[in-house]
Amino acid sequence: MKDNKINEVPSLGVSEEMIKTAAEELGVEFPEQLKEIWKVSNGLELPGGWLFHPVFDISNPRKTSNHIVYENTKVRWDYMHDDLILIAAGDTGNQLVLQKMSSGLLNPDVYLWNHETNKIKKWNRSLDYIKEKAQKRIENIKLQIQRAAKRKARE
Repeated sequence: MKDNKINEVPSLGVSEEMIKTAAEELGVEFPEQLKEIWKVSNGLELPGGWLFHPVFDISNPRKTSNHIVYENTKVRWDYMHDDLILIAAGDTGNQLVLQKMSSGLLNPDVYLWNHETNKIKKWNRSLDYIKEKAQKRIENIKLQIQRAAKRKARE
């Protein structure tokens, strides 16, 4: 009997351990909502041209090459405030960021950092919005897999 893997939904998230490693490398504690997003979908394109930074995944280094540790340690803007952690890049150079509190915990409020003015303003969306988009992505993938399985069954 053939192993029918067409009905399986691939895991698009990462483990708690991978998230913990990223947090340790950055010296921060991620908010629970952010961890939940990565567990559902590691890497995400959001409306408005935002590319959500994934956590590095050794099993898929190409997909995660723009991971959150790399973006915050190797390619961040030189003049960006040290208390800002980039979570998504915009197609104009602006960034979505979280602010690091003195405890190392990241405030879950999302801010838009303007690369021309080096100023932040509260983004009109939240981590919950990003989580909703991640979950919708998974639902769409499940639907595509179900449709493919039905087509395969009719053959």
